[in-house]
Amino acid sequence: MRVLFVDSGAMGFHYRYAYDIFVTLKKMKHHVRQVSPRNLSSRLIREFRPEVLLVVHGNRTPLEQVHYARSLGVKTVLWLVEDPYEIDLHRGPMVAAYDLVFTNERQAVAEYDHPRVFYLPWCCNPEVHRPLKTEEEYQSDLCFVGMGFPNRLKILNAIAPFLKRLNVKLIGVWDRWGELHPDLRKFVRPVVHDFHEVQKYFNGAKINLNIHRDPVNPPSDNSRGVGATSPNDRTFALAGCGAFQIVDSTRPDLFNYFTPDKEIVCFTTPDDLAEKIQYYLGKRKLRRQIGDAAHQRAYREHTYYHRLQQIFAEVAKLPTSYWARVSGRRPVAFSFSDSYLQKDGIWSFEPPRRIN
Repeated sequence: MRVLFVDSGAMGFHYRYAYDIFVTLKKMKHHVRQVSPRNLSSRLIREFRPEVLLVVHGNRTPLEQVHYARSLGVKTVLWLVEDPYEIDLHRGPMVAAYDLVFTNERQAVAEYDHPRVFYLPWCCNPEVHRPLKTEEEYQSDLCFVGMGFPNRLKILNAIAPFLKRLNVKLIGVWDRWGELHPDLRKFVRPVVHDFHEVQKYFNGAKINLNIHRDPVNPPSDNSRGVGATSPNDRTFALAGCGAFQIVDSTRPDLFNYFTPDKEIVCFTTPDDLAEKIQYYLGKRKLRRQIGDAAHQRAYREHTYYHRLQQIFAEVAKLPTSYWARVSGRRPVAFSFSDSYLQKDGIWSFEPPRRIN
């Protein structure tokens, strides 16, 4: 299938998942071309003759080009990855421009007035998220790769007297949304834009900390205060690396994808977190067992290949595209054994449950 893939046009986090999507599309044997939003044009659409226009993020993609592609019968797909934090930017004309819309947040599905909106959980890329042997500079007792948002600062500052005795690495910006405890500032490392470098920190940590971002604080483009129940991308990236992680229990959808105390460990309060860090630092074999179980689950059910399978399964249900008709090719058929569930009026993708 000919796929014109439009990335976000941004760097950092956005560049990482654009790479993951592109290499997976190539692996799936699609004829794919990647383009930035500013280089998407009517001429490119005409010359490349895509059957599918796949846009990720979408905030910078000119809607006139999406409408143009759709007018030719190209199947248009939007993959939203910043819900609910940028949900105000997505409502209305943006989502309406596409045949299919997929969002990373289950609570966002009901926010869109569109007949074909699906919840698509995050995932991992085995070519990037994989176990690695690391040098000493990447090793730590506890590592957190992310931004110093207020809720994260509150938790870490509360247990600073305990953490200051450990080998801690805080990768990211930690002075923009509040003040980190003085005893913890020595642990901060600059933002790492190289995602291959990030995997080394994941793999080098005895314990990876994963605290979800608050959906409304700091203030963002979520004026209606839409909540968040779905796990972040870090959850799946860490699992892909086979890394042991302790995760906050604020996102209940998390438990649909990983089993607590078998594939991940969860905490509820700062004191609970400190106790679990102390306990698991002394349980090397158990950390390895839990990390390995998460790794196996991620590769079995939660890769970009799995998520793109779902997207193309929905694409196949749309009317045959213009370019397929004029070339005489039949629509591609996809086998997809995973199930769709409806809960609280929301259709979402759920991997098959294991029976123990």
